Amino acid sequence: MENEGRIKVVDEEEGIVLLEEHDGEQREYEIVTVLDVKDETYLILLHEDDNDTGEGYALKVVEDQEGNKAYQPVVDEDELVKLQQELTESQQ
Repeated sequence: MENEGRIKVVDEEEGIVLLEEHDGEQREYEIVTVLDVKDETYLILLHEDDNDTGEGYALKVVEDQEGNKAYQPVVDEDELVKLQQELTESQQ
């Protein structure tokens, strides 16, 4: 997870997420899709420079210890494959 960067700001209303990359650089990502899969909610993010490659990030919406909304990077390969399948099916 360390090499995935750190989440700095999530603004669902504005549709943006600010991530600090592993090299310390901050990049702004656009929330391109909100996906609900089996009672879980995911934010699918793309950086404007990555629109051609289709590579981005997936964040899972979770609750922190105080019950507040929090975000967790999805790094599990099986979970990422399921999200990709859901995205493909929803676009057909």
